[in-house]
Amino acid sequence: MSKRSLVVGMGIGQLYKTVLEKLGHEVITVDSDISKGAMLPTVESAILSHAPFDTVHICTPNFTHEVIARTVARVSKIVFIEKPGLIDSKCWQCLVEDFPETRFMMVKNNMWRNNIADLLEKANHAKQVHIRWVRKNCIPSPGSWFTTRKLAFGGVSRDLMPHLLSLYIAMNPNWRKETVTGKHSLQLHNLESIDSTEYGTVNPNGTYDVDDRCHLLFGSKWTLVADWRTMKEEDSSIIFIMKDTSVQRFELGWCPEEAYHNMIVDAVSNLNNDVYWKNQFEQDFWIHEKIEKL
Repeated sequence: MSKRSLVVGMGIGQLYKTVLEKLGHEVITVDSDISKGAMLPTVESAILSHAPFDTVHICTPNFTHEVIARTVARVSKIVFIEKPGLIDSKCWQCLVEDFPETRFMMVKNNMWRNNIADLLEKANHAKQVHIRWVRKNCIPSPGSWFTTRKLAFGGVSRDLMPHLLSLYIAMNPNWRKETVTGKHSLQLHNLESIDSTEYGTVNPNGTYDVDDRCHLLFGSKWTLVADWRTMKEEDSSIIFIMKDTSVQRFELGWCPEEAYHNMIVDAVSNLNNDVYWKNQFEQDFWIHEKIEKL
């Protein structure tokens, strides 16, 4: 019997639809804007006509994540919530505890890249590791919900830093024991200074009250930097400074489709593995803790 999946939000949700269909799932799509190609306009209508679901993929604005997750929880086996998850770690813990029969995962797709074992090996032999996602001019739709703190919960710290933290976890077996030795979160831009973006459009009459550059240091080895807009060359990479002082660089680029495929397959195959989901919760709770303090 084929599995049935619900995709809510047809932005990045289009990618999930493609991946799920390749996996042979029956895919139900929802978006309030039907012009984006969704089958249905509301989650409630999808539940009435198609529940239960093997997997649900929540790809909507950040402030809608929790209410959708709670709406689908009782009719879903696994609920994937796009980063940055919920507003804070306490809300994430309450969600997981309130629905003990449902599995929840904040999307950490980069951890399922095919070459993650090689990156782990490089990190193990490195003296320092710099994980960078620095964009030239890519503030997402300045003036929209993306740059409104009460709707997005934060800026680049909620948009890009979760990706870097998941890579950090994947490359550092001791991630639970490491302490934060440095951090900052800054708002360097405002709507008066932003005249363009490569992601969406600028709404000069909107709101911009979020961080657009942040960094985290763990011990003396790990440096994580995220920046939406430097107006310089882009740098999405992992830089390994080896113990012999040589430098090795891995270009991250956009996360490949295979990583989404691997993540979904891995989660579905571990549906009844309590240890697996305990580990997922620990990772998700930890990421929430780190970004909510930036």
